[in-house]
Amino acid sequence: MRNQAVLLFALASRALASPDADSISLSLEQSTATVGGTLLLPRAGRPVPCVVIVGGTLSNLRDGELERAGVPQRTALKRFAESLAGAGYGSFRYDQVGHGSSRAKAGWTDLYSGDARVLAEIYTYLRGRPECTKIIAAAESAGAYIASLAARAGAHADAYLFLGGFCGKAEEIFSYNFGRLAEYAARNRENAAWAKDNHLDRYLAFGRHWRELFAAARSGKDTFEVAEGSFRETARLARRREELDNPPDEMFAFIKNPALALAGTRDLNVAPHHAACAVAVMQRAGNLKSQAMLIEGADHNFQVAPNDSDLAFRERYTFASFNRPYHPQLDHEILEWLHEAAPVAGNHHDDDHKETKTRAEAAAAFYGRALQRSEVAPKTAVSPERMHLAPGLTLIDDILEARNQAGVDTLEGFIGPLLRTPEMRAHFIDMPAGLYLDEHPHAKGSIIYTVRGSWGLKSLGRWHLMKPGSLYWFGDNIPTGFQVPFREDAYILIFKAASGDDDEAFVHYLRGMAANLRKERDAGTAFRLVDLSPPHPALDFAGKVNPRFARDFPLKPK
Repeated sequence: MRNQAVLLFALASRALASPDADSISLSLEQSTATVGGTLLLPRAGRPVPCVVIVGGTLSNLRDGELERAGVPQRTALKRFAESLAGAGYGSFRYDQVGHGSSRAKAGWTDLYSGDARVLAEIYTYLRGRPECTKIIAAAESAGAYIASLAARAGAHADAYLFLGGFCGKAEEIFSYNFGRLAEYAARNRENAAWAKDNHLDRYLAFGRHWRELFAAARSGKDTFEVAEGSFRETARLARRREELDNPPDEMFAFIKNPALALAGTRDLNVAPHHAACAVAVMQRAGNLKSQAMLIEGADHNFQVAPNDSDLAFRERYTFASFNRPYHPQLDHEILEWLHEAAPVAGNHHDDDHKETKTRAEAAAAFYGRALQRSEVAPKTAVSPERMHLAPGLTLIDDILEARNQAGVDTLEGFIGPLLRTPEMRAHFIDMPAGLYLDEHPHAKGSIIYTVRGSWGLKSLGRWHLMKPGSLYWFGDNIPTGFQVPFREDAYILIFKAASGDDDEAFVHYLRGMAANLRKERDAGTAFRLVDLSPPHPALDFAGKVNPRFARDFPLKPK
């Protein structure tokens, strides 16, 4: 048995999360808990760095959901895992013990140190998997404390990513979260009425009594009765005593490997300066491979905060902020750092000699054609007809005709190859009338030109109508969505600054993607506007740009 402490039971079914990755549901039998999680592995055909996603206080479940009545669904951790997969990284995300499919066993201690022990055994399990090379901990909020405690106990990741991590004394987090709310509600009647209307009695009670609570913890008490008006709660103090005995800021001194601490400048859960604080502690302890970065306008969950500070404050406590779009800079900064800390084989940070040789071989294939006369490369089962007019010059006479020569029919549209060179590639997508694709990040940016038809482009919840002649660019890992709310299909050209696979490999990839998209559809993902239920922002946009939309695409009765 590879590891006595961790036994694996892989569920028979593999749920698809990305056309380029396999999602495997796991149940890990650990020494103190059964841990349910999801391993997402890109189809790279080789071992890859694997990221352990450690959820914080707002992420009880593996996908990032908070198990609390009335809270909007937030699947930030699933979104993050899929972004990692698109860039070639594996990941493991898991339910916190006591939530989802993670259950405590005899010997479990409901402390951060108990969570750290779970994390340490996850490291051990992943290091035993042949698909994983380096192990990176991506710790959200309170997850930073858990990862630091694991490091103090001797369980180290090869690199660390701290997302809104707390670096301070235990009282600070209560003052910042609960104390400020109590002060806000006491400021005027309107604020007090808002707090009452939103049932924030618990937060207010802790905001008015957090000092007494910590005094009780310091005196060694196990519980403290939080009482304010009609509100009563017996608060357990074990974790507060743990924080007092092992201050969260001091625990960062045990992080010895490369680390990036990210924070949003509009973080209302953990003050933004805590990212710099964490790096200062790590560097004082000798870890000079640590760095901090702030993302302008992002909140604690790296969603785009409203400019109105009062609205942002209120949304933080009602969790309406969960409905905000994610900041597009987040994935970009994370992946740039990951490519340095734990490069994926084949990316631009790999061995320069190997990359140069590959490019030289590709250049010879492209620039060595048509030396004596023009050559026509006839269409094949996987390639359109192309003319090599002269060395280094290849053309397609009719890109619309190329659509009829090679390609694969997918739920995203009919997709096929056009041109490829050592430096760039181009392909087309003929998007069908009525198409809908939810907003999702793309690992590699592109320039896209609309040849025929009109369609809707979406990013950060904002829609724009694209028409023949429209041209746009998007950067790496920027989320985009699409819809075609007209009866005419829309034909677009995609240009990427990346060397292209040969046509056979590209078509093979497309066939695999087509099959995986069908699995997503069968699992409930909508790929057509008629599959959406009103009210829905995509349907609102469709109705605005196409007055005939309701007649052209009658929605199914629910």
